[in-house]
Amino acid sequence: MADKNVIDEAIALRNQRIAEGLAQVIQQHAPQIQKTLETVGKWLSEFHTQLAPVLSWITSIDWKQVQERIEGFPEASKEAMKVASREGWFFNWQGGFQDVLELTESIREAKSSDDIDKLLMAYYSEYWDYYAQLLAEKYPARKTVIQAAINAHRDLAPSGYSLSIPVFLAQADGIFSEVTRTPSAMDRVRGKDVRKGSDWLSAQIGDDEYAICGLLPALELHELDILKNKQARDSKVKQTGKVFDALNRHQVMHGEVSDYGTEINSVKAFSFLLFVALHVPGILAEAEKRSDEKR
Repeated sequence: MADKNVIDEAIALRNQRIAEGLAQVIQQHAPQIQKTLETVGKWLSEFHTQLAPVLSWITSIDWKQVQERIEGFPEASKEAMKVASREGWFFNWQGGFQDVLELTESIREAKSSDDIDKLLMAYYSEYWDYYAQLLAEKYPARKTVIQAAINAHRDLAPSGYSLSIPVFLAQADGIFSEVTRTPSAMDRVRGKDVRKGSDWLSAQIGDDEYAICGLLPALELHELDILKNKQARDSKVKQTGKVFDALNRHQVMHGEVSDYGTEINSVKAFSFLLFVALHVPGILAEAEKRSDEKR
């Protein structure tokens, strides 16, 4: 017991010496410490004053509604993509989430095809340089040809649209085969209407609902005007009684039409390239990650 008392006394003495030493240091630097505390206190006061309006705004937000919008985004995006793609437009999730969320909701609320055209023309006008940079970074081997098409679109308008459109479509074709690891991915599966790349994607993602929502236009390419074959185009003419004048890959690439060179068709072709080159690989990567986590 005596040994324990000696140890306790030694520890107490050591702690006392540490405390005395610390007190001396604090005393020596007291003016500086006091000044620092005053500065910090002043900063906290100013920060609170500046932050007050922000805090008030935060407390006014309906966070339940925000959560519902975020959780419902994949399904909402699927519906918006369906609406947009039927008008020849494609969009992706590579932009800022808030912008994409607002775009999705605006498309779903659009009253006409003209409204959708205006929305997406404005959207791609704002994001054009951003997306061009992403393409260049992700596909450096294709940078020269894609940039040439972009230059034709921007610098040679309106005649340049006739040059940009075939290049955008051709690069989308090649990249789709690259991404899906499927030769001639835009061609039909023998005996089916579905496209080879679409068939590959469907097998790859299985029943992943999130991926299905994000890839819907890629899974239904055969139903869209941009890839409709002659039989489907003729059928649509009979059903609607209107001339088929939508942007169509086969008609452009095989020289069946020569009046396709418009600004809106060029931007639509660019949107298709972006969807295939940036959006599809992104959704696939996320689907593969989820699949690996389940194993």
